[in-house]
Amino acid sequence: MFKACVFTDDARKEGVNFAFARLDESRFEDCDLRRARFEGASLYASAFTDCNLMAAKFARAAFHKALGRNLVRTAAAFRRCNLELADLAGVGLAGCDLTASRLREADLTRVDLEGADLTDADLFQAILDGAKLAGADLRGAEVSGLDLRRLATYQDLKITADQQHRLLDAMGLDVHP
Repeated sequence: MFKACVFTDDARKEGVNFAFARLDESRFEDCDLRRARFEGASLYASAFTDCNLMAAKFARAAFHKALGRNLVRTAAAFRRCNLELADLAGVGLAGCDLTASRLREADLTRVDLEGADLTDADLFQAILDGAKLAGADLRGAEVSGLDLRRLATYQDLKITADQQHRLLDAMGLDVHP
């Protein structure tokens, strides 16, 4: 459990290096993790709450655990976190909680967010090419510019009535009331 920790060296403009660390079931609350490196880290069932993860890198990070021969579970939570400019490309976060997190300009290329909770999240200008969003909950999320045609999956995506106009507009459709 890390609470109100500062892991960023502003003088050198770099963050902590957790690369290949075993951080399963870890908890971070109100921590400064700007520019942190989690490449190849094991983060199953980890939880980040009210953390600043701006420009953090999660390449090849694992949020899953094999619990049996044919049973793999994914679990993680990023609640009210700043993930602006973060690199989560190719990471598996299916069914995870990203409630009210800021993902502006984050690299979410080929990320698996199927069934994830993204309610009230900010996805403005996030790079979502090839992302899987089937069954994800985007109600209340900032979705301006999200082009559904660039996603790998989006079946059963949950949105509100006012979001449909922004999504259709991003696809080049002229919506009239």
